[in-house]
This record gives sequence, structure tokens and C-alpha cells, in this order.
Amino acid sequence: MDLYLIPNDPEDTVLVSANGVVHYQVQTIKFKKKSNITVISRPSGSEDSVVAEIEWKHSDSTAIIRSPLFSGDGQRVGTKGIGVPVFKYLYKRHRYGRARYFVGEDAQEYRWKMMRNIGCVLTPCDSGFEIASSKDMFITDGPFAGERKRVLRIQPCALDIDLIVLTFIIMERLRRKQDGDDVVEGACDEDPQGDGGGSGDDADTGAGSLGVDGEL
Repeated sequence: MDLYLIPNDPEDTVLVSANGVVHYQVQTIKFKKKSNITVISRPSGSEDSVVAEIEWKHSDSTAIIRSPLFSGDGQRVGTKGIGVPVFKYLYKRHRYGRARYFVGEDAQEYRWKMMRNIGCVLTPCDSGFEIASSKDMFITDGPFAGERKRVLRIQPCALDIDLIVLTFIIMERLRRKQDGDDVVEGACDEDPQGDGGGSGDDADTGAGSLGVDGEL
């Protein structure tokens, strides 16, 4: 499934399929003296349409996530200051690596890797199968024919699509900040401690359908 970011801003966008159907909405509520909050939701308008909230903290603390996908305090959508720290859920194995890891609802470990100036690639840690990837693409058919769009391509898999979208929004924001590509004003490092945990390495792998070599 291809989901196009319209507009091409991971903090304020809608994710639209090739036939023009809106699957997710992403909206960031900005405050002058408080943490900005990004809300990811389905377009149903019902109370359970909220997929996640990301509360972006200032440089002296860490961003946190609240979502029905999580347990405990992580489920407390709408409760400011409480949630799962981003750097603990999407953790590093190397201080300066361009990959982040997380454990899915299937208890399997997954890796998002930021491809410099291109996009992000999601794979299981135990294989090179590409679950999802993002890049700019020229559209040849459908309602966006003749336009160039940022696309999130998701392959059929067991991983919850809501979780893929949630982690992608965080990773794409972080990638743009690191690459200087549409840098978000006032952005901060979501991993102030440098290394969120885990072990192993960020070994280079091919980028699958992106058609480029990986880069750390």
C-alpha cells in the first residue's frame, strides 16, 4: 500500500492512498510556552480514532508517546506529561548510528534506518525483508498523476499498520532534522542521552525498493 504525504510535512499532513482515500491525519498543535503535541488519527472522527499523541519536549527533556497501542501509562491519551519516552521505545544501538529499533506487538525487534537525504526503511532485525520505506516519487496514474509526492510504501506484514505509521512519523521528523531537509523550527534531539539502549550494530544493508545503498 502506498500512502502519500499531502502536504509533505510529517507534522501536519494527511496520508492518502493512490485512489485518493484519506487513511490517517497528522496535526501538530503548537504552543508558545508549552510542548507541541502531534496527534495521529484516523479520519472517522470518533473518540477511538486517535492512534497516538507525540508530546515534543524541550531540549532539557525527552519527547513522549501516548497511544492505545501501548500499555500502562503509555495508553493515557490526552494526559500531558505522561507516556512512553521516545528514546526508550525507539532506541539506538550506537550513539551516532542512523538507525532506531523497537519491539512490535508480536515481540519481534524491528529497525528503522534513516537513508541520508532520501527517506527511511523499516525491516525486521532477523531478516532483510523490507516492510516499509519512504521516498519522493513521481506519480504516473491516479488523482496525483504528473506530480511528485513523498510516499510511505507499506508491504503486507503482521506488524500493526498504526504502529508503522506512528514510528514512521517520528523517524521522518528526526531524519529531516538531521539532514537539514525541511527542518522543523525549534526541533530538539529526542534522544538526549545519546544511546537509548540495546546492543549490537547498525550494519549497512541494501535499501530494497529505494534502489540505493544504506548509509550510516
